[in-house]
Amino acid sequence: MKILLLLALFTTIAPNLLGKDTLATLVPPPDSVTPGETVNISLIVFNPTAASTQFDAPRLLPGKLIAGERSTVVELRADKVESPSIEAGAFVRHHYVFVMPDATNGPVYLEVAGPDSVPLRTVLLARGPAAASPKNAPGLATADVSPAPVVASLDRTFWNRFGAHEAIYFVYGDKAPAAKFQLSFKYRLRGFGTGDAAHPLRALQFGYTQRSLWDIDANSSPFYDTSYMPSLFFESYTPASAGDTGGLTWLGYQTGFQHESNGGAAPASRSLNSAFFRRGLLLGRADGWHLIVSPRLAVYVGGLSDNPNLDDYRGYADWMVALGRGNGVALSYTGRMGKSFDHFSTQLDLTVPIRNQGVDFATYLTLQYFNGYGESLRSYDQRTESLRLGISLVRLR
Repeated sequence: MKILLLLALFTTIAPNLLGKDTLATLVPPPDSVTPGETVNISLIVFNPTAASTQFDAPRLLPGKLIAGERSTVVELRADKVESPSIEAGAFVRHHYVFVMPDATNGPVYLEVAGPDSVPLRTVLLARGPAAASPKNAPGLATADVSPAPVVASLDRTFWNRFGAHEAIYFVYGDKAPAAKFQLSFKYRLRGFGTGDAAHPLRALQFGYTQRSLWDIDANSSPFYDTSYMPSLFFESYTPASAGDTGGLTWLGYQTGFQHESNGGAAPASRSLNSAFFRRGLLLGRADGWHLIVSPRLAVYVGGLSDNPNLDDYRGYADWMVALGRGNGVALSYTGRMGKSFDHFSTQLDLTVPIRNQGVDFATYLTLQYFNGYGESLRSYDQRTESLRLGISLVRLR
């Protein structure tokens, strides 16, 4: 409020002549005002001459409130009418009141017409009323500011930057290691270009994915292997409306750097670094039957000392193809082959939306089949086959 008061004084204390021998300015209330309440305004009249002078304060002052492109006519009424004599170098204060209009918020400029058509101006800060606390609620502290803006501020600076990255699931089968789960998220470091503030179409992202194979049925239920995959990448998305044509739509791309390791000790230690580029396209309508194709190319950075022949089994590319209808049932296929066009690997994920009305919890029933190499980074050169059933919170897309 101090800044606004200074602004008001600087913009209104300039020579606003109300009469031949006087100067005047409007002084707003020291605090913010609430729409619908009575506002007290002071009219300060100063006599800069060497002799006393008379000033007749008007009973009514017509004025105008300006907020952005909106203006409202108001009338300032004097609490009492006086015509005091102002001594040389002295000033007098006259008090006026008016009612702040409803639905007013933020900085508001008050302009009052003075004699000789010379306007007087000042600035007020209007704030909407705080949410009322429940009556007879013990222990509730009163405050000028509702907690909602604080929560909104945290959302803007933290939670709204998180997003879905890879699939999130937990599945279980009858072969050891029986359980498999994956967690994944991304955090927006910087948004670019068009789109709203929470969902820009281009962004620099930090990603993190963790996939574990868990021998849950064995004694002490040890983890067989866990892969940790932090990444830094740039992504660009196509606006959602572009997928409404029913034809071919480029969905966007991701490109960046990923580290992958299992955190194990030798000889089970595995690690690699890769630079990747991933592209996506949609055939059909996003809200109807559609086919998503998403190939991914990668090159290894810094060598493969922990697993020198990994490229023989993982190769330099993988691809995902998903067939579905809107947000309904979907079948996705993820494929990979070694650098010599052998050592093929296949993963199929059938996801069926389910919803529990009792706890308002939406998820997917997931049936996952894997056959090939590299389900575990630890045993990337061993062929495995598994069939597991479970749930997904985020599915491949």
